[in-house]
Amino acid sequence: MAECTACGAAFKPRSNGGKPQKFCSAKCRKRTAQHAWMDRNRPMRATTCVECSGPVVQSMATGRPRRFCSDKCKARASNRRQNRRRQAVAKPDERLCLHCGKPFVPKRRDSHYCYEGYCAQAAYHLRKASGEPRRMAERPVRCGECGKEFTAKHPSARWCSRLCASRHHHRDASRRRTATLSLATPYTDREIFERDGWRCQLATCLAPSRRIDPALSRRHQWGATIDHIVPLSAGGADVPANVVTAHNRCNRSKGARAANAQLRLI
Repeated sequence: MAECTACGAAFKPRSNGGKPQKFCSAKCRKRTAQHAWMDRNRPMRATTCVECSGPVVQSMATGRPRRFCSDKCKARASNRRQNRRRQAVAKPDERLCLHCGKPFVPKRRDSHYCYEGYCAQAAYHLRKASGEPRRMAERPVRCGECGKEFTAKHPSARWCSRLCASRHHHRDASRRRTATLSLATPYTDREIFERDGWRCQLATCLAPSRRIDPALSRRHQWGATIDHIVPLSAGGADVPANVVTAHNRCNRSKGARAANAQLRLI
């Protein structure tokens, strides 16, 4: 009895001579030959390990790019991230309570009342009795996603709507998943738009004019979007030197192709 190299089933090989029989049936033989052909002709993606900067070779058909070359590098990065979380966080500076005037160390950066004597509740009842609405000081803030100016009611407000916040977080998560995270440089889309003068930088621009209206939404076909000169899927870095301004329609028509020869000289 022999064991099939494809499915592992036991079979009785033929006894008429010739080469040793490796497969139990013609189906297993054809399946193995097909898989070998696919492995030889499958396009590969060469990236860099985030931890050790070693080469990472991965098939293009296996999903998003791998960030680590081995489980050892992945565990090392995970352990370092957990150690950073265990480090002591610097406490806020001591401040005076707005109700009783006593000094206290806040547990949160937006705390204005001490935790002794229920100063927060007492201040709330005083404001309620005087007719003052219970709200924080409003201030004008420019949205970090679309650039629209809005009235912020919270000290940490950065976006004008949930849609802008969702777009920012999804794009940031997509950039973190790339294998070139170690080369990434923080930047905002509006900085790139202003750097390029709100003009489409692709040579194959489909719009009648390269000018981009800042008031248009990013979902509009002529709205402003960020395009990578060397795509992230091809190993490009997420740095300001590798991104340009482009129309939404021009960006989608270009796809994931490199645009080094298509850039218009400024």
